[in-house]
Amino acid sequence: MKNLQLPGNEPLLVWVRSADVAAALPLVDGWLAAGERERARRFVFDGDRADFLASRFLLRRVLAELGGVDPARLAFATNRWGKPALRGRPDLTFNLSHCRGGAVLLVGAGAPAGVDIERVQCGRADPLVAQRLFHRAEQVQLLASPRSGYERLFMRFWTLKEAVLKAEGSGLALPLDAFAALLDDEAIVPLTVPAALAGRPFVFGQAELAPDLVCAWARVTDDLQLPTTWQLQADGGVQPAPQVRLGTGSYRPRGRAGSSARRALAEQW
Repeated sequence: MKNLQLPGNEPLLVWVRSADVAAALPLVDGWLAAGERERARRFVFDGDRADFLASRFLLRRVLAELGGVDPARLAFATNRWGKPALRGRPDLTFNLSHCRGGAVLLVGAGAPAGVDIERVQCGRADPLVAQRLFHRAEQVQLLASPRSGYERLFMRFWTLKEAVLKAEGSGLALPLDAFAALLDDEAIVPLTVPAALAGRPFVFGQAELAPDLVCAWARVTDDLQLPTTWQLQADGGVQPAPQVRLGTGSYRPRGRAGSSARRALAEQW
């Protein structure tokens, strides 16, 4: 299996299409812990099982390379909300997400990390969900969007929320409107932030990894460096991944530059 040749001192976004690594999935079973193996066994549909195994292939292959250990020897712990961390390597922060057909891993370069990936698909964006769970300003922006762009914009809001809440550590234990933002061309302007992050700087961004896959990432840090993006192959190697950057943003605690502009934007809505 090829060496990944990934830098270990900068944020990384590595993704995989499940179909592209189908030939490698039998190998993954030997890497899994008992709990992961049992979880894979419980999937009713083969496609769901393949997506889960592809996400574990991605997770264990990349972290093993960066940590200098065998993929089967990686051990994980979880916080009270279920967010995993690598035992013995607090410096190797990461977060994983998968959807139908793909998975993405964010390696946070020491900063708490969150990532989400979702498929843009007709019928998945529910206006009632937006009305119940999204910030009023986000609802207005959704309603003003062209019908043809509604699904994609909905998933952009959704992935941003999940990524930030996962970086905070609680995930969906917090309400989705704990983080809200406006999308302004290539800028993402935060309106509300989770209480636990109100005193800490964090950065976030979005990318279209493929025409049908939208991804968002977040890191709790004042380092504005963007992740480099890679795609994992069935042979275990990676290659630089093309992407369409959809926007980036950052948050600074009150009293720092940007808070007054953020309040002014919020008041417009």
